Amino acid sequence: MRYVPLFLAAAVGAAVCGCTPTIKTESEVTIKPVQIDLNVNLKVDKELTQALSPDSKPDLKADPNSSDVRERRRARRDQIKAFKSAQLLGENNKGLLEVRTENGKVTDQVRKVMEAENSDRQLVFEVVAQKQNSTPEFVAQRWAARMAERAPSGVWIQTAGGDWQVKP
Repeated sequence: MRYVPLFLAAAVGAAVCGCTPTIKTESEVTIKPVQIDLNVNLKVDKELTQALSPDSKPDLKADPNSSDVRERRRARRDQIKAFKSAQLLGENNKGLLEVRTENGKVTDQVRKVMEAENSDRQLVFEVVAQKQNSTPEFVAQRWAARMAERAPSGVWIQTAGGDWQVKP
């Protein structure tokens, strides 16, 4: 009987020591490196050049009533350049033209040209996005970045952050 408390103490000690929880510190999540595909940007830029560049078909006559977006844009090109130089219109960061006068008022002719151009651009953004498995917003932002780079000095452009500035 003397050994019973000793045996009981040994049994409790063994049970406590044998039941310690095991904590795993290994992460089961595998972290993969980020892969950026610049090829998407290049493909979108190429499609935009083909679809929106007014010089992509220089042998065609500029016709504002044509069903071809490039011809309609070519017919408006000189007017848009004049409106931009007069700082009536600017290129926003969504790839569209926007009124940039202090009071926000422009003639009906300026507004009509701006709306027609923006409508054609949006059509092209949607077509290019569908071809490149992208979004129209992404395509429009790529176009806006290109327009900001190519804009001549003295023209209103909107930065990616949304601030307006006259290009130096």
